[in-house]
Amino acid sequence: MSSRSARRPAAIAAGAIAVAALAGAVLLAACGGAAPPPTGTTAPTTPTASRTAVPSSGVAESTPPPTTQTGWGRIWDAVPADFPVPAGAVPVEPEEALSAAWSATGEAAAVADAMVAALEEAGWSIEAATTAPEDGSVVIDAVRGAPECRAQVAVTPRGAELLVTVRYAAACPWQ
Repeated sequence: MSSRSARRPAAIAAGAIAVAALAGAVLLAACGGAAPPPTGTTAPTTPTASRTAVPSSGVAESTPPPTTQTGWGRIWDAVPADFPVPAGAVPVEPEEALSAAWSATGEAAAVADAMVAALEEAGWSIEAATTAPEDGSVVIDAVRGAPECRAQVAVTPRGAELLVTVRYAAACPWQ
């Protein structure tokens, strides 16, 4: 056997390995995949989009919502996630410019009392809680921190349900 014929199997094997590596790289690129991470490491995660204000639910996350000028004053178009919500309340689309609106059940006075307690627990000071004798609605005026950081919560009977609305002053810091 000549030295030339002895080198031929080695050259064929090296060429086959190169072709296989190239084919694997092309296949991997065509599939859009990437090699798995080495054992003991984690693959990078794709960041999730931050949630923004959702006026219909009244609850917002990290990005401040827009504001609206109302007869009551400039308000946020949502409330922060830590703003108290009546137990069992369901978000509703407000009929006017509000920060939040929910449908709730129960007696207006009891829901208003629960909201007063929840607001105070959240650091709000209650300035007034007024009951309207004509329809039994209750309006709660609260402040937190600076006097311009205020909120107004109204609990209004509407047949068998209650409409709970919030005006949340844009002077309050967004959290």
